[in-house]
Amino acid sequence: MHARPSWHARRATSALLAALLAAASATALLLLPDPARAVAAAPAAGISITPAGYGPVQLGPLEGTAGSDEHGYCVQARVAASGAADAPQGLAHVDDPQLGAALARHRWATDDLTQAALGYEIHQRHERPGFVAGGDVAAVKVLLADATPQAVKDRAAQIMAEAAAEAGPWAGAAGTVSGSGGRTGEIRGIELRSAAGRPVVGASFTVTLTGPAVLDASGTRTYTGTTAGSPVALAWTATGNGTVGYSIVFPDAPRTTVTVVELPSNRQDQLTYGNRPAHDIAEITVPGEPFEVVKDFRPRATTSVRDTVVADGDPLVDVVTFTAAPGDTWVELDGVPVALPADVTWYGPYDSPQPQAAAAPAGAPVAGVERVVARGPGTTATTGAVRATGNGFYTAVVTIRRADAGPFAEYVREDFAAPWFEQVETAVNRFDLAHESQTREFNVVPGGRAFDRITVTGYPDDHGGFGGLGDWAADLGEATVTVYGPLAALPTTAEVPEGTPVHWTDTVAAVNGSFDVGYDDAHPVVAPARATHPGGDYFVFVYAFAGDDRVDAFVSPFDDPREAFYVPGPPEVVVPPSVVTRARATTTTGGSMHDVALVTGATDPGDHLVFRAYGPQDPDADPVCDEDALLWTSDAVPVAGAGLYDSGPAPAPDRAGAVSWVETLLAEDGTVRHTGTCGLPYETTLVTPDLAVRTEARAGAGVDGGAAAVGEGEPVVGDDLWDVVVVSGTVPAGATTVVDLFHTPEGEELVCADPVWTSEPIPLGRGAGEYVTGRYPTTAPGTYGFVERTTAADGTPLSAGTCGDPAETLTVAAPEPQAPAPEPEQPLAVTGADGALLSGAALVLVVAGVGVVAHRARLRRALDAAEDDDAAWPVA
Repeated sequence: MHARPSWHARRATSALLAALLAAASATALLLLPDPARAVAAAPAAGISITPAGYGPVQLGPLEGTAGSDEHGYCVQARVAASGAADAPQGLAHVDDPQLGAALARHRWATDDLTQAALGYEIHQRHERPGFVAGGDVAAVKVLLADATPQAVKDRAAQIMAEAAAEAGPWAGAAGTVSGSGGRTGEIRGIELRSAAGRPVVGASFTVTLTGPAVLDASGTRTYTGTTAGSPVALAWTATGNGTVGYSIVFPDAPRTTVTVVELPSNRQDQLTYGNRPAHDIAEITVPGEPFEVVKDFRPRATTSVRDTVVADGDPLVDVVTFTAAPGDTWVELDGVPVALPADVTWYGPYDSPQPQAAAAPAGAPVAGVERVVARGPGTTATTGAVRATGNGFYTAVVTIRRADAGPFAEYVREDFAAPWFEQVETAVNRFDLAHESQTREFNVVPGGRAFDRITVTGYPDDHGGFGGLGDWAADLGEATVTVYGPLAALPTTAEVPEGTPVHWTDTVAAVNGSFDVGYDDAHPVVAPARATHPGGDYFVFVYAFAGDDRVDAFVSPFDDPREAFYVPGPPEVVVPPSVVTRARATTTTGGSMHDVALVTGATDPGDHLVFRAYGPQDPDADPVCDEDALLWTSDAVPVAGAGLYDSGPAPAPDRAGAVSWVETLLAEDGTVRHTGTCGLPYETTLVTPDLAVRTEARAGAGVDGGAAAVGEGEPVVGDDLWDVVVVSGTVPAGATTVVDLFHTPEGEELVCADPVWTSEPIPLGRGAGEYVTGRYPTTAPGTYGFVERTTAADGTPLSAGTCGDPAETLTVAAPEPQAPAPEPEQPLAVTGADGALLSGAALVLVVAGVGVVAHRARLRRALDAAEDDDAAWPVA
């Protein structure tokens, strides 16, 4: 080539000047980073060299020919330069991946050294016959090499060495996916390698996902980046559940061919990076293996009660283990498991265990609800805020609701509810038996018959009918009645000592009722014909139930004097008198109590008993029986001989505590023949509060929003509801009442499970009287029911309302639609009526109007005063 391209300014450059320029800049240029691949405004011109014996030859770019995509480089030394005005005769595509890689990176270089190096390398690799050396290509290459500065050749060698490592064809790797089947993971191992197996650095790539996931780096399904010296990893996060596909596109693969633009013989052929043929692929697409993602999970819970058997007032504690459903993983955000609230609802009490069901039936009684929080897989327990308040079976049901999960709801796929009445989730507060009995006669002649009437309460009404369920055993159908004796003296212990002789035994049905024992002629209770002991023989009736899964074991007290009878010994034996007593075990404040004494041995005329009651005192403190503690003294009770003697009714104190009884047997002259001991357990009456709580619902359905009780007017949506708590009896210090409000849509049965509103705790510090809750504004029609809960200061339940109590249930109607305003009446025609009559009628109407206005004013003042009174009531 012997002419400069027209798109560069002309400048005179000798071979010596080019060499000096190259030498001066070579070191600096070698240290510079490679130019960016973005197209520059124009590449540098390169340099001109002068082969020996010939004119100058340009080492650098040429303006592209007609139809060329971009500039080219000369491949025929000293042939006239071609340019945009020259039409090609043809295109030839030559395989040269290494040169293609060099041109891809450097063809837009803006320094002359790099452009000269490219021009030199193209001559050496693709020189075509021209006018130099008679067209001998090998000779031309030698001439050009000899004339080219060493700095240019060194730069050319450096460029081609780099190109050898980067040359195509490139092979892309889509990598592998971690976290498949979960919510988060990575695509690892994204890389691009050259034909030499070396990683290609700085190549652009785009990752595109299809399906429910996004790439964390962009927050979308698409991410564009560049390759690095090591494989690239991209984190992903699921946005739903399903299959995710992905592909990676490397859009700028270098050419593995170069294009030679062929021109007429008098014009310079050009080699160009442009005019890429279709078979030289510019974009590499690598599909990845599809993978499954799951954004949410299905929470599960397995539970068991801590205590299978509980007593009145005991806490009901449920142990809950939270997990994700099989195949799911508990979602974590930034390494922390999402927290889910769960409700443990205690249903009961039921007289017997119920068959397991998927859900509780409508109207199932609810003892209470306690919320726990699952902070990932693991085990927790309720605090025991719900307590056993009656005999029977309680079952816990754990529910997890997506709607309760708050900001974490999107990660919860479905609600969960444990079955109702699972055996491991059921606790029993066994029924306690109460026993009242008394022998017909205390003194039974030798060889005579003894009789007893036993009254038993406390069994479930259907006891004997439960046939068992799962591991819960069937009812035990019988109880035993045993006559122990002969004994030398009355028993002094409640338990029957081991080895005590048995005189007689029989069975009775294990049900509530009264049983007459000894009346069966086929199985009579017959006293021995002669007493075994010198002082006579004592015998005791004992009722015993062995206990089953519904009813606690029970044995009547061995030392109950009412259950003893006596067979005297020979008449010449005189036994000094003795007294055994048993007081009523419990009563309520303001109630009644009494003591019973069994006198045995010989008594004298004029002997009498005096009963004294002391207290009330702290049941946990040592009892005191002195004049300061004296509560009540009986009248003298004459003692006519051995037998049972009652103190007569004594009024219970008006406060709770323990009352100790002491009996004294005195002779006619006042000599004390026997005195009881203060504080004996069977001589103690426990006095408990006689607290009673009743409630009545109220609604703002009266005139101008006044209160209407249940049944006195149907409230409508928007009216207020509140509850009036009426307390009677003795209120323990620190007692409080809380009222829950439940709602169910129209036509459905009221279920008291999840309250729509709960009052503030109401301290019952004023004792008996009325207390008023706050108000709840209704927002929907349906049935509303209040349920009251009253507890002592330590949380012990004192009273609990009933779901569906008619006095606590209100029906709220939807508001009536507004009726259209009536059409105005047409004025009557004026007739010949008497003017005076009309004037009188007008006067009557005026007076009546004034009266109506005055009445409405008085009514408004009265209602305002009533509202002030309401505001002065105690409000929770």
